[in-house]
Amino acid sequence: MKKNHLLGLDIAQLSAVAQLEAADGSPCWSGTLRTDQTGWQQLEGLLRERHLDFGAVTVLIEATGVYHLPWAQKLSAAGAEVYVLNPLLAAKLESVANALRGHKTDRVDVAKLCEVGRLHQEALARFRYRPDPARQGLRELDHARAKLRQALTNLKKSLRSHLELVFPALLVAKINPGTQQAARILQAAPTAGAWGELPLRQRRELAGAKAAALDEACGRTLADEALATACVPALRVLLQAQQAMAAQLAACQAAIQPRLPAGRVALIRSLPGFGERTAAVMATYLPADFAGWGPRKKITSRVQAFFGCDPRLRQSGQWTGKVKMSKRGIGAARTALFQAAFCSLETDPENAAYYQTLRRGGPNHPPKGHKAAMVDLMRKQLRRLVAVLCSGQPFIARWQPQRITAA
Repeated sequence: MKKNHLLGLDIAQLSAVAQLEAADGSPCWSGTLRTDQTGWQQLEGLLRERHLDFGAVTVLIEATGVYHLPWAQKLSAAGAEVYVLNPLLAAKLESVANALRGHKTDRVDVAKLCEVGRLHQEALARFRYRPDPARQGLRELDHARAKLRQALTNLKKSLRSHLELVFPALLVAKINPGTQQAARILQAAPTAGAWGELPLRQRRELAGAKAAALDEACGRTLADEALATACVPALRVLLQAQQAMAAQLAACQAAIQPRLPAGRVALIRSLPGFGERTAAVMATYLPADFAGWGPRKKITSRVQAFFGCDPRLRQSGQWTGKVKMSKRGIGAARTALFQAAFCSLETDPENAAYYQTLRRGGPNHPPKGHKAAMVDLMRKQLRRLVAVLCSGQPFIARWQPQRITAA
């Protein structure tokens, strides 16, 4: 059925601002809906009054955290053609009616959404919402893993700060406070005085090869034993919290693995530099397919922007700013791509040679710094990634070092 109406939705926690208009831009209705069954029934009634069904409507929703997901899911199930647009995309098109005033309201936003759909619907194929609850669940699980990892990092920093007061000798002996060895030591002897009271045999069992270094550090420490002992309860609370958080993080990572698309992960891991973790991140955040994204070169550019590792240039008149990475996309995927590019310097001779060529420069291009060369290497890795995913074939290295023969 031909889509002869457009519906713009800007959804918040309790309400959704909506605008319904015909394909030629003539307004039909605008107002506010509740974000529950009452609002859904109101929308169904509005369409019935105009002898429309969801199959005749193109819906454009502004991506707003997680609030838009239930509506996108329900509208797709009802037969509507749904597009989820980043707020920045709608902001690029300033409605003529709002050009001078420059208002930023929800009603202006839904008007812009409808205008984007009316003028550029053919170019929006890659923003089409495709219901995939399992994939969304995987992304939410990876987001939870990132939050746990961040919390664990903060706990480790706090524990290290407390050790500076309670047991600085442990740090002087270069025993990592985040290891199981450090946890066993702190459980048995949380201060330098308590460590000195342990039998020599027990100290060697706990510290191993670093027992002598720890003994020496305890002998030279200036930490006050009474103050350190008074702060031990806080130290143990942080230690227990760190251990519990580490166990939760391990459980979260174990839950992610069986939910990954095994075939896709295998294709990504065939690329030099991609390991278990980086391949998992790519399989989680890349779209299930690249339908509507165009040819491979265009796909690579769009994925680069999707990850936020595309170059951004700002200039005005005679002033030209530095070209910097935009960092507007998915941070986890951008980090994983950088890690894969960096690891490929050790595992892939072709990438290592390419990096050295960028660093040296040549007659037609100046030498690049480390960061600029790594960004170029990230794009090279991205081209490989798109190639294996589009072809469905694993990566096969065919590069051979150039041989210089005598004249």
